[in-house]
Amino acid sequence: MSDDEEILDEVEGEEEEVTDLSNSDVCTKYQEAAKIVNLTLEGLIGQCIPGAKILDICEFGHTVMEAQAAKLYTKKVDGKTVDRGVAFPVCISVNDVVCNHSPLATEETKPLKAGDIVKIDLGCHFDGYIAVAAHTLVVKESPDDESPPVDEELGNVAVAAYNAMLVAANSIAAGKTNKDVTAAVERVAKAYGVTPISSVRMHQMKRYVLDGVKEVALKEPSPEDPEEEKVPDCKFEQAEVYAVDVAMSTGDGKARPGEMRTTIFKRNVEQQYLLKVKASRQVLAEVDK
Repeated sequence: MSDDEEILDEVEGEEEEVTDLSNSDVCTKYQEAAKIVNLTLEGLIGQCIPGAKILDICEFGHTVMEAQAAKLYTKKVDGKTVDRGVAFPVCISVNDVVCNHSPLATEETKPLKAGDIVKIDLGCHFDGYIAVAAHTLVVKESPDDESPPVDEELGNVAVAAYNAMLVAANSIAAGKTNKDVTAAVERVAKAYGVTPISSVRMHQMKRYVLDGVKEVALKEPSPEDPEEEKVPDCKFEQAEVYAVDVAMSTGDGKARPGEMRTTIFKRNVEQQYLLKVKASRQVLAEVDK
């Protein structure tokens, strides 16, 4: 046997790392991240009271996630610390703001008041395996009060979103398609007389990837909708992970640009950058952390 043949045999003998749910270690990391997300979400709900500042609520959530994540996977693997902590920043979106509102420390926002409709989003990860969650609530007069009364329209859209989430989660199964899920969500929306928000998508998630290639639309695009709103057909496979993201509206279901600045950006981990400027490399290194 030649040296070249020996090297080839060694390479072929290396096992590729399994990063889907067929690996029990991967399942455990997803589960532990989900526990922290749910614990943090419970705390965030308690923080949503009249007079609370959105920035303070976001920082509270980040502190809880980082502190809880720091307690697990503390041993180094192959001499390296296991990545863990916030995977998606805490977002507090109020009233007509659909999602992704996470203000900077320099930005002033109005404090919450009783009757505000608050949407909470957040995500945590261990070793790149991400768990995300979202919740909608109406701010009460005081923490001890019962749930505030809501009008019929708000009640319908809230229940529709919740039931559509349950139906969608049950519809995502090996062998089914994204069109099956879209049709199921639309049936729920029609039953409650509300409209899915067309720009919101459910996505496949992979290691370090929040928004994978496979995605699910909440409603079928109409012929006049722009091309980018159309979702390619796909089939679900065993051991894949999906974020079930549902948003409903009493309006036409079309989100519009707001006045607030964008503060959340996504790093495309599949894209490699060759940066010449030192400052640019430092920014990218900070993002990659």
